[in-house]
Amino acid sequence: MLKEKSALGAQADGMLEGREASEVLQSALQKLSPELREAVVLRDLEELEYREIVGVLQVPEGTVKSRINRGRAELGRILRRMKVLV
Repeated sequence: MLKEKSALGAQADGMLEGREASEVLQSALQKLSPELREAVVLRDLEELEYREIVGVLQVPEGTVKSRINRGRAELGRILRRMKVLV
């Protein structure tokens, strides 16, 4: 019985940490420009292929890749400033 309670407690802690991480990520994403945010979200959160993102954004594939790269780099800088990443 005690193991069940500690397992449930650990699961609840994990869910809370996941929610907090999600809120931090959402806050950081909001600080990106709309073009970079949209590209990063489509690729990394919605897991679309590059060709699918090209269709959504109506820009060349090179532009999609550039925006994703720049967006990830800027997101990393933002998260470091927020003291989330070292």
